Amino acid sequence: MSYQPPRYIGEILQKLEVEEALAPDDPRYVNTQAARDSERTFKRFGRKFGFSPNNDRPFRPTQRHVLFFGHIGSGKTTELRRYVNDLSGPGRFFTVEVDINALLDRYNLQYADVLMAMAHALLERLRDEEVALPADALRELESWFADKVLSQEETREFALGIETSVTAKGGVPYLLELLGRFTTAFKNNHTYKESLRRVIRNTFGDFAAAFNRLLREAEKTLTDANKALRVLFLIDGTDKLRGEDTRRFFVYDVELLLEITALAVYTAPITLKYESNLAGKLDADLVLPMIKLYEKDNARCEAGWNAMRDILLLRADRSVFASEVDIERLIEHSGGHPRELLRLLKLCCEFAEDDTLDAVTVESAIKQLASEYRRFLEPDDYALLAKLDNDEIHAGNDERTRRLLYNLALLEYNDASWRRSHPVVRTLEGYQRARSALPPAAGN
Repeated sequence: MSYQPPRYIGEILQKLEVEEALAPDDPRYVNTQAARDSERTFKRFGRKFGFSPNNDRPFRPTQRHVLFFGHIGSGKTTELRRYVNDLSGPGRFFTVEVDINALLDRYNLQYADVLMAMAHALLERLRDEEVALPADALRELESWFADKVLSQEETREFALGIETSVTAKGGVPYLLELLGRFTTAFKNNHTYKESLRRVIRNTFGDFAAAFNRLLREAEKTLTDANKALRVLFLIDGTDKLRGEDTRRFFVYDVELLLEITALAVYTAPITLKYESNLAGKLDADLVLPMIKLYEKDNARCEAGWNAMRDILLLRADRSVFASEVDIERLIEHSGGHPRELLRLLKLCCEFAEDDTLDAVTVESAIKQLASEYRRFLEPDDYALLAKLDNDEIHAGNDERTRRLLYNLALLEYNDASWRRSHPVVRTLEGYQRARSALPPAAGN
């Protein structure tokens, strides 16, 4: 049976997941490449890891650890899943996704946590795909657990119940149980979290060697089975790190991440792209462009309007809306940001008096979303946003600008070649006053 969008308000609310990333075969997926001008992004993505989308002959990767920038909620994970799916299979990639939000504590995240989750996810995926590793592929990792974790007084209790000899109870099930306990502790167990991190930090060279051995053996086994040439990790959720947490993970501890000779792509917040001390360590120039509703010269971008309309009408049937004008107003005030469009739809359903979304309901949703921005915007923020909207030379890269980008009050388009304030912010009195106060030369 073919997919049918929800037709009733309650059904829309029940099925609407604002934060949801879509699988490659999800019937709600909308191809947004034309709307984003992102076909080149996909080609560059493949080539960074040694594959060209139009050529099955692999070559040596130019990078191992790649950051994929974009606004939070702009569709990075959905697009990455589609990219890696298109590059998966014999002679290509064996993709392993690690969802930081589901597995770890993103409010207190360190490289040790992520590496354990990566190892666990790799073994889990190999098990699910019935890829049998040779016994000696796991020996170094098993030995590291036995010598560095199970034998240490501060972490011995952590492994109670599974502390048997490696030779008697080795293999993938044993390591999966150990690694699973690690990731659970990193997410929930404050008693052991720091002790386990300290063990990894103090014995990192041994752990990195064991992890790298596992990777090479996994890739050899996958190649021999004609399943893939290389393992590619997709690390999702790291774009939601903030401030010092972001810098610690991607800047201060980056040398340790690079010790793991994996191919990995990390979702990254758009603000990190402007960190000067990031240069030269990670591959940091790949950005998922926003969906454009307008060009830089304010000409309407029909591909963007069509893509956003499709995204909306796959979550709510056309019959739910009173008119096409109401649909266009929702799209207009999303700024071309998919998650913002879904937030507006959710608010419409909450405000609706009956089973129809009309002009009054749409206006209430826009006002409510605008009020959420009003709560964190300061008077100087409005002044900066008004300047950015009216003065193309005033690009800005200070702390205030980066904060506005992170919070979506400021949106970037065309691979960051130009910016505009969020449309709902422009409805606020603070913004309108700031715009009126601009000197005539800047405002005209």
